[in-house]
Amino acid sequence: MKAILWDMDGSLINTEPLWEIATYDLSEFVGRRLTPELRMQCVGNTLWDTLSICADHAGRTLDDELFSSGSQFVENRFTELVLEHGVEWRPGVPEILDQARAADIPVVLVTNTRRHVAQPCIDVMGEQHFAATVCSDEVANGKPAPDPYLRGAELAGFAPEDCLTIEDSSTGVRSALAAGCTVVWNPMPNVSVSQADVETLVPPARFISGNLDTSNLGLLRAAFAGE
Repeated sequence: MKAILWDMDGSLINTEPLWEIATYDLSEFVGRRLTPELRMQCVGNTLWDTLSICADHAGRTLDDELFSSGSQFVENRFTELVLEHGVEWRPGVPEILDQARAADIPVVLVTNTRRHVAQPCIDVMGEQHFAATVCSDEVANGKPAPDPYLRGAELAGFAPEDCLTIEDSSTGVRSALAAGCTVVWNPMPNVSVSQADVETLVPPARFISGNLDTSNLGLLRAAFAGE
């Protein structure tokens, strides 16, 4: 394991409650409130995919005008929530970041969130924790395409095969596997995970339930080695 490529929302920090509020509000803006099942399909997806789900549910067609107005609405709403509530590290993450820095292992943040929305969260966490950061609007295709993690590995300076990815969503897991990374799938506690996705993705991904507060860099090294 020469580098760690770490997803942001739901993996480094627990912003999912804020995105949940913003996504439900978005669906009402589009025309019909999402069901909990449909909202879960939005987790980890690109903004276009999320708006597609909202539009389909409301019986609308997602065109450029709706994408523009919907994007502005949900991104403004999320930023409002971040400024109001702040962001919360997932337990154990700061300690692992410190251990990685001490071991001279670069950590690259790789998010499916666009830069102007992700940057306030990155600023709160502290950009010094990361060798680089990759946002969805800086690559040709967002997750589940491999582009974000291919770019993350490039910025880390190593082949994807030498990188460990930490993800909380099946969308992100698919992206990292497609890029050729070794993947730890660590969903948020109390977030339901599709059994079909688990059967499809584990293995090759390694599934670790719960927070990483009792974990350390050694556990991640072991996961990378397949132990």
